[in-house]
Amino acid sequence: MLFLSINSSSIAQNFNPKNEGLLDDIAFISSVENFENHNQWNRLVKKLDRKSDADSEYFLEYLFYKTHQKLLKQYNKGTTFNKLLEDGDYDCVSASITYSVLLKYFDIDYSIIETDYHVFIIAKLNDKEYIFETTDSRNGFISEEEKVQEFKSDFLPAINSAQLNQKESIGSSVYGQPNSKTIYKEISLRQLSALQYFNQGLIAMYNKDYKLASRRLQQALNLYDSERINMFFQVVTH
Repeated sequence: MLFLSINSSSIAQNFNPKNEGLLDDIAFISSVENFENHNQWNRLVKKLDRKSDADSEYFLEYLFYKTHQKLLKQYNKGTTFNKLLEDGDYDCVSASITYSVLLKYFDIDYSIIETDYHVFIIAKLNDKEYIFETTDSRNGFISEEEKVQEFKSDFLPAINSAQLNQKESIGSSVYGQPNSKTIYKEISLRQLSALQYFNQGLIAMYNKDYKLASRRLQQALNLYDSERINMFFQVVTH
């Protein structure tokens, strides 16, 4: 039986991360006060803390489904993490931010994977990988090795993939749709937060609000200087 080595005495009654890296990341996501003063968030952290010395795989699964139950209420493509805290609206980006913060808070190793139109998380315990498919409230925790590999293969680019050239935001409600496969890369929590602004920029472009689109894409670039964000920023500013 495997156990997480978490020092529960370091976890305060309210959300109070001791990890300086997480505190730095939070500054680009929301304010620490938004976490500290959010009743549902703090109740969730307390529930998770009480289970944190359980079997590690059990705790990971518990964290996934309890978070979905308590915080993620309805799917809404293009929403932000602040909107998620306000009323429970989420997409794959804002939900992945939520899980990334919690995993980092509990010192669990993980990777954030960006693909063409979707983001998901790979949590890691003792050299074993677990998928967090954040838009699936019923079956989004994947632990069987074969199913983990199948899930990842759905997004891996073909060797001769064409360059991404479609104006699609990140936040597919069902993984694997659309089917373009040109991007599969690990990104940081800060870069993940930039994808919120990228999505908002594309929504503003669709609505022909090019001034707002320019601002949102510039915000995204400040956090994540990626090829596709640059491409759309050049389109909207020239």
